[in-house]
Amino acid sequence: MDKEIVDRALDALDRLMRMFRVERFVYMICAIVSFLLLIYAAYIMFETKGVSVAELGLIFGATGLTTVPAGRITYFLNKSFSLIEAIVRKLSGLEER
Repeated sequence: MDKEIVDRALDALDRLMRMFRVERFVYMICAIVSFLLLIYAAYIMFETKGVSVAELGLIFGATGLTTVPAGRITYFLNKSFSLIEAIVRKLSGLEER
């Protein structure tokens, strides 16, 4: 019975991950683009040996663009694992606390 519960929960998690695969890829692309923007801003600052308003805007924009995908991916994984926990508890007959 325990193996069946685990298998069903893992199947549910696999289906959930497949449903939101495109969303995760979009968030990963946003994170990569923001990282490249940070590298570009650092390159400009070292090249000009100074910091202007444009570089500061680029840095703050890139860090904001990094925060959004990281937050959404964390939220998605948290919800996914909470759902799997609820499924395992229901299938095993345990009551939620």
